[in-house]
Amino acid sequence: MTDFKADFHCHTHISDGTLSPEALIDLAAEQQITHLAITDHDTTLGYELAQPFAEKRGINLISGTEISCQWQGHTIHVVGLDVDVENQKLQSGLKINRIKRWLRAFEMDIKAQKRFPSLLTSILPKLESGMIGRNHFAQALIEKGIVPDQQKAFDRFLKQGRSLYVPVNWPDITEVVDWIVSAGGIAVIAHPHIYKMSANKLNKMIETFKDAGGEAIEVVNQPRVCSEQIGMAERAKRFNLYASLGSDFHKPEHTWRGLGWLSQMPEGVDPVWNHFKQTV
Repeated sequence: MTDFKADFHCHTHISDGTLSPEALIDLAAEQQITHLAITDHDTTLGYELAQPFAEKRGINLISGTEISCQWQGHTIHVVGLDVDVENQKLQSGLKINRIKRWLRAFEMDIKAQKRFPSLLTSILPKLESGMIGRNHFAQALIEKGIVPDQQKAFDRFLKQGRSLYVPVNWPDITEVVDWIVSAGGIAVIAHPHIYKMSANKLNKMIETFKDAGGEAIEVVNQPRVCSEQIGMAERAKRFNLYASLGSDFHKPEHTWRGLGWLSQMPEGVDPVWNHFKQTV
């Protein structure tokens, strides 16, 4: 398929991106993307809102979401692709995760008020849905002139061990995979190269994921071939998993992470799009 160009991991302002679903579709069309999955955190609303506009722009939109979970103390993100967005088990699970996010947000704001005015009062008027995350707090810190950029916000306040950090008891990875499988979707380990664990531990996590019904792993996340991509392609083959690709796009300002800015899928892997319900 010579004109095929895909990105199966990106975000809108429904979660922690900056573009509306319609604006994201416009950008995808501009980048000549033919197949796209909007994978907002713990919600399918971004996909649902974008679907009618995607049809008008001639883009094949795949239903998706990115779900937070845990495995042996590590926070892991699992993308659900080609899911039935009306599935009650999936939607109930996503709602529980969003509630966990709000509980964390209130605790974070209480901590923040010991040092500066409430951050939530700045965040709430700009929220586009029921999803709230640490990136929203980072943006509020930037707007108040407390930090110059998002990285500094996390380094000084938001990451584990810092003053505003609040842990979340996310569901186990096996539970999240079950939500996706129950919704007829394909569970994908998102950006596996970023988790701070040894190679052996990563392999054990993949084994747990696959035993639970997980079927795919993100192999391509960058515009150039790199050691992480080669390693994940080998794992896809070793564990008999489909290979996915996605930029994890959030905002145009992230010039190192452009929508659809991805290298070709390595040879010898089984692309995830070969297993969608509708032929790609």
